This record gives sequence, structure tokens and C-alpha cells, in this order.
Amino acid sequence: MEVKVVEMDGNYVKLEIRGEDHTYLNLLQHYLLEDEDVEIAKYYVPHPLQDKAELVVKTKSKNPLDAIREANEKIIKACDELLAQI
Repeated sequence: MEVKVVEMDGNYVKLEIRGEDHTYLNLLQHYLLEDEDVEIAKYYVPHPLQDKAELVVKTKSKNPLDAIREANEKIIKACDELLAQI
């Protein structure tokens, strides 16, 4: 996965993500929206044949990159719990 910050301003960040599709981005969006401080979490895949997507996150007060990091940590924890059950 390759991540590039396209735009960042206070509580808003727009990222370009290469190497991921709906599988990961939908899961990330789900966990981001569970955070009460996140106002907007959306992603956009311009074309299914392109290996590129955009992720937009806007928060009320916390750094949006911290919100993304926390959501990823929750995803890792959920995956670890699932693997432990196998």
C-alpha cells in the first residue's frame, strides 16, 4: 500500500491510496465512523481498473491522521481476535 497526503488542513485530510480497494477501505471507513470525533469518513475509487483511491477524513477536534491510526489499530485487534478463534 502506498499513501500520499494530497491535502491537509487542521481537522481535514485527503489521502491518495494505491494498492487497496473496497475490501480494506470499506472496513476502514466503518471503524472511522464508529469514532464519535469523526464527522466525515468517505472513500472514492475513480475507476475499478485504476489502482488508486481517495480517502477523506474530517474530525471535530483530533488530528485526522490519529483517527486513521486508531481505526487501523482496531482493525488489527479484530483480526487478531478472529485468528485466535481458528
